[in-house]
Amino acid sequence: MKRQIRNIFYVLILFLMACSQQNQFPVLEGEYLAQTPPGEIPELFAPGIICTGMDDRDIAISPDGREIFYGVLEKPHYVLIWLKEVDGVWQSHKIAPFSGSYNDYEPQFSPDGNRVYFCSERPMEGKGDPKDADIWYVEREGESWGEPQNPGAPLNSELNEFYPSVTKDGTVYFTSHTMKICRSEFKNGKYCEPEILPNPINTRAEYNAFIDPDERYLIYTSHSWDHAAGRGDLFVAYRQDDDSWSVPRHLGHDINSNAIEMSPTVSSDGKYLFFSSMRTNEAHDPVQVKTYEELLTNFQKPQNKKLDIYWVDANILNQNISKE
Repeated sequence: MKRQIRNIFYVLILFLMACSQQNQFPVLEGEYLAQTPPGEIPELFAPGIICTGMDDRDIAISPDGREIFYGVLEKPHYVLIWLKEVDGVWQSHKIAPFSGSYNDYEPQFSPDGNRVYFCSERPMEGKGDPKDADIWYVEREGESWGEPQNPGAPLNSELNEFYPSVTKDGTVYFTSHTMKICRSEFKNGKYCEPEILPNPINTRAEYNAFIDPDERYLIYTSHSWDHAAGRGDLFVAYRQDDDSWSVPRHLGHDINSNAIEMSPTVSSDGKYLFFSSMRTNEAHDPVQVKTYEELLTNFQKPQNKKLDIYWVDANILNQNISKE
């Protein structure tokens, strides 16, 4: 009997060790989580680390490259995940210190890296029932972040505001509840009344716009052009000398798939375009799925028709900027 108990104990220890090894965060040293840089064809960013099979989207990377925030949009509510480099080594996932209780999503660093803007459905008092989506921000406090702050009106309204993106002078670009891209200038320490960007930017349904910190170009999702590849594609438009916008350019069928592409952002060094997509591996796998455990394993992988985060060489943008 004692031998049986001892054997069961050993098996339990081995099982716990196996689980611990399976969930252990890998040792990652270097920028972009030590991932091999992509070329001109989009690739999953950090599969198994960031792209996990959950709804992973909306990535924000600090200007110094030492912090990453991204959203996991799963029940019971959407949360922001925080990855940080300490002494040259990336630390494991944490729920962002200002997230975890209400729907939080769409993070974006300010160009100086001292603020993180994001959307949240939290109430103004910080407790109670959720409200409409507003733009919030937190400010850096040493190695962590302070309490969320709501800028209030006129940047926020009693309806939804989504996907903030910030310029060097503090102007915020965002999406209104009517699926229009808006712009609120920051003057004399205050946000100005938002203005809806004119045609050819807003035509029918546009959203999730990333603004270059110098306002040279705008990347966003649109459903409004007859040559789109899927249910929502990424387009880029360039700021002209008279402050108007160029005719938006479709980013091509390597970037855009027959699924939805959204949530673009460009790394502060200008090297990479990140975006979220529901694309799948369309090649049919003829290998039979034989067990329920195998089915679970396949489901817990990226490209399972939930959102994943991709990255691609941003040269596709730089070439066009140089021509403007």
